[in-house]
Amino acid sequence: MLYPVRKYIAACRRIIINFMSTGFNMLCKFSNGIYLIKGNFQKIIRWIAGSWMTPNEATLLGIIFIILTALSYYLGFIYANLRFCLLLVPVFLFMRMMMNALDGLLSREYKLASVTGELLNEGVDVIGDIVCYGILYFVPGIPKLSLIIYLMLIWTAEFFGVLGKSMPGGSRRYENVLSGKPDRALWMGALSIILFFKPQLMKYVSYYFICLSVLLVLTCILRIKKILECARGKKYESYTWVGR
Repeated sequence: MLYPVRKYIAACRRIIINFMSTGFNMLCKFSNGIYLIKGNFQKIIRWIAGSWMTPNEATLLGIIFIILTALSYYLGFIYANLRFCLLLVPVFLFMRMMMNALDGLLSREYKLASVTGELLNEGVDVIGDIVCYGILYFVPGIPKLSLIIYLMLIWTAEFFGVLGKSMPGGSRRYENVLSGKPDRALWMGALSIILFFKPQLMKYVSYYFICLSVLLVLTCILRIKKILECARGKKYESYTWVGR
């Protein structure tokens, strides 16, 4: 009597696993977020740089917009008479994304791409997110634990993205589930607008960060999956700074 039951349970388990796997793959396929339009976005903003802007200048401007974003968050939340600064957050985040797209575009166009430039770009991207959104830790009323988890998952997702480049047959992984760098800017810009018009919703911000964290977890899983797919069947050798 137990055999048919076990067989039925095993069949149900396979169906559930296949359903979840198919659903996850479909979600990842259609939810790569704003990265899907990155190419067209770069073409649109290329005219802004004209012939005068260099990749380093674009990077410097990006850093300035990171600082302005953090200041706008802090001043808007801390000082009642400067609350309008919250409306500047989406503007500065958009300008930051614009400069971020331009520095890579100009580097390739002027044939100035280098290892140093890539290290700087990756470092500024991750540290920039922490500065932009980490400033909220010092704002009264912002849930600390959910914010810290969100920031840690940003680092984790970007780590797996960069790690893909060191794996066999790999490259920098940009796949995401509505939580790439531009998507995060969109969500966090939306948060500042929501809290400007509806400050009473501050008590629900922890749930907002939890939802964004779930998207980042899915992004980590997706990037790991893509790294393993690219490395499948290829030789892997492990090295440290002292050799094998």
